[in-house]
Amino acid sequence: MDVQFIILAFTSLFSILNPFGVIPTYLVLTSQYSKVEKIKIIRKSMLAAFALLMMFALLGNQIIGFFGISIPAIKITGGVLLFLIALDMIQGNTSKVEKSPKLESHLKSHSEEIEDMDEIAIVPLTVPLLTGPGSISAVIAMMAQTSDFDGKLSVIIAISLCIIISYFVLKFSKDLEKMLGKIGFKVLTKMMGLVLTAISIQMALDGILMVFG
Repeated sequence: MDVQFIILAFTSLFSILNPFGVIPTYLVLTSQYSKVEKIKIIRKSMLAAFALLMMFALLGNQIIGFFGISIPAIKITGGVLLFLIALDMIQGNTSKVEKSPKLESHLKSHSEEIEDMDEIAIVPLTVPLLTGPGSISAVIAMMAQTSDFDGKLSVIIAISLCIIISYFVLKFSKDLEKMLGKIGFKVLTKMMGLVLTAISIQMALDGILMVFG
């Protein structure tokens, strides 16, 4: 098993998921719930995110094959999309939903209208905050990049690690918010953005080389 590929897959996918950027929105949406209820919301959200990513990981090749999309096209498109996400992170968007008093008030009023915790767990926590076009494209591209069982298993391991760590990030989000603060979140997001920039460019270059190589 290629440990280096697991690390690369984990780093790129975790940077895209960026659970740290979900913390502000998560805290606002779950402010009215008890500790036990918050854990249930996190668990449901993580299970949904894992199921969604695994679905595209296992069926991604069939999906792109059905639409006649080539692997180089997926790599180039994925690289461009990830680059835009990385650029957005570097420019200073510490949260996937910009936090402001007006937005916070809206989110609180919205969460008070939701009686079913499943709704918060799936929308917006799972989709679009944790799993969106970027993570889905990355998973499909990574699975398409590997042809053997070990390589595909490496991607599945990377997905599992991302979900497990994201679970603990949200579980201890209150402590992390106090410890890191706004400046800490900005620095962390920019660092993840820099890593994702390099990965996205490499992904796009690999796709270009497959076309002209």
